[in-house]
Amino acid sequence: MNEEKLIRQCAKANRKAQRELYENTYSASFYLAMRYLGNHHDAEDVLTDSYTRIFQKIKAFEYRGEGSLKRWINTLVINECLRYLKRRKLLVFEENLIMNVEVPDDLFDSCEIDPVQIKTILEKMPAGYRTVFNLFAIEGFSHKEISEIMRISESTSRSQLTKARKYIIERLNYSVTYENN
Repeated sequence: MNEEKLIRQCAKANRKAQRELYENTYSASFYLAMRYLGNHHDAEDVLTDSYTRIFQKIKAFEYRGEGSLKRWINTLVINECLRYLKRRKLLVFEENLIMNVEVPDDLFDSCEIDPVQIKTILEKMPAGYRTVFNLFAIEGFSHKEISEIMRISESTSRSQLTKARKYIIERLNYSVTYENN
C-alpha cells in the first residue's frame, strides 16, 4: 500500500493498515528511542505510548510527500522520549561551563570508529548529554531549537554537547589504551 493510502486507512482506524504502518516503522522507531533512552525496556515502553499517539493523531497529519510520514513519526517518538526522560527526572543538566578539553567540531570525521562501540558508549552516557548529542549531532537541531524543545538555555545545550563529546572521547581513549595493553 502506498504511503498516502496507508495514512488514509490508518485515519479510518483500519487495523490492517495500522498493523502495516507499525511493522514498516517499528524497527527504525525502536533504534531512534534507544539512542535517546539507552535501555530497550524504556524504549519499548515509550514506543507503546508513541504508537498510541501516532494512531490517535494520524487524522490530523498532513501528507507532504514521500518521507513526511517518517519525519512526523520520528518527531512524535523523540517527543515521547523527552517526555519520558522528564517524567522520570533523568534529564540532569550541569550548568558548569568550565571545560578542560577543547573538542573540535570535526573530531569524529577523521577517525575510524566502531559503530557498536559508539552505540555502547551512547547507551551508558548520562541522559542529559545523550539527549542533546542526539538532537544536535544526529537529528540536526540547532542549539536554539534544542533550548526551546528542552526548555534549557542555549549555553546549557552547548555545554551538554561539549560534555557529551568529551565523554565519548574519554571512553574511546580508555578502550584504545586498554586494548593496546
